[in-house]
Amino acid sequence: MKHRALQLVHQSIVRLWVHPLESKTIPRLESAKQTKLNSALLRWFSWWANVGRILFLDLRVNVVRLAGTEWNVTYFGTGESLEAISSMLFPEMPGVDKLPRVFLWRVPALVHKYTSEGDLVVCELNQILDWSFNGLQIFFTVPLFIKQVFEGIDQPLDNILVPMNQTIRRNIRKLENQGFSYSITRDVDDFDFFYYRMYLPYITSRHEGQGMILDNYESTRNEFKKGELFQVMDGKDPVCGMICELHGELCVAKEMGVLDANFELVKSGVNVALWWFMLLWARDQGAKNFDFGSSRAVISNGVFNFKRQWGTRVILHKGIHSHWSFYAQQLPENLREHLNELGFITSLDGKCYKLILNGYNHAYSPIDISREAAYAAKCGLDGLAIYANKDSVRITS
Repeated sequence: MKHRALQLVHQSIVRLWVHPLESKTIPRLESAKQTKLNSALLRWFSWWANVGRILFLDLRVNVVRLAGTEWNVTYFGTGESLEAISSMLFPEMPGVDKLPRVFLWRVPALVHKYTSEGDLVVCELNQILDWSFNGLQIFFTVPLFIKQVFEGIDQPLDNILVPMNQTIRRNIRKLENQGFSYSITRDVDDFDFFYYRMYLPYITSRHEGQGMILDNYESTRNEFKKGELFQVMDGKDPVCGMICELHGELCVAKEMGVLDANFELVKSGVNVALWWFMLLWARDQGAKNFDFGSSRAVISNGVFNFKRQWGTRVILHKGIHSHWSFYAQQLPENLREHLNELGFITSLDGKCYKLILNGYNHAYSPIDISREAAYAAKCGLDGLAIYANKDSVRITS
């Protein structure tokens, strides 16, 4: 009886407190013009949404130890991104040991315990829980997701093409001979076809093993009601789709799908057609900026790489309630190299930087730093954040 009552309380917190803030209030403020008042309101409502999330978790987090052949990782968090952490941090499937859940106030002592045993510790915690501990040589945070935005789509077409990667420009030129067209619909039957035949199979296949959580039918349909369903047509048949919303001068891409997760269609260019047609349509509607949507804050991620080729700029995703914090006493050199190869994105003072971890035996040379800074700029980032230890952060732009 007590357990049932607690479940009802948790459901009420999400339904009446967290969900209205995260699905309505915060997105509306995030897409609005960022005046001082709007920015203050966004911080205020985000803080209250985060408080609700903490209460929903019953003040406890999961603890999981991941054991690889060369290094071990201890994870504290909700478990939402555990698959993503595991697939990124380990070249091969690690051993998994699920430990008892712990209350939040026990996390600092346990972080010290596991880092002293040589583990890299990753905490997936609410943003208002931001701990830095004495004695830990490595400490940095990574947002779970970032946004990639193409700015200035109201410019002449020739100017829009300039920041794009040569591959994207070449694929756009090919569209003229491929016979694709587009349609915009608000028909519920079209939405059902999109959800079951495009969105579910594509996202399941594309992000399998990466901890991606599928939006359920109701939440996706609510997004559809607020926006448009944009479809790429091959003749009379829809083969690719996206839900998008217009917010004044901003067009926001929401959920994407490809018919039956057919990657031969992707190879034929339907995804390029989708984004290009949507960008042109948004431009015709008076939009000045095009939000390509969320990506993992990892430069080596395939979704991130596809979007950055369009000339997008990376900005913080303010509607995400948690982030990853990384702690260690000292990193093994091979793990440090692996983290640098992943290319994590970190945030400092509201800007996004490519994270570089300088090693004890190998430090980046000025030539290395110059090359990395140029690549960070191509990725739409504000520069590099170079960490030597917890007290040494050098920022280059």
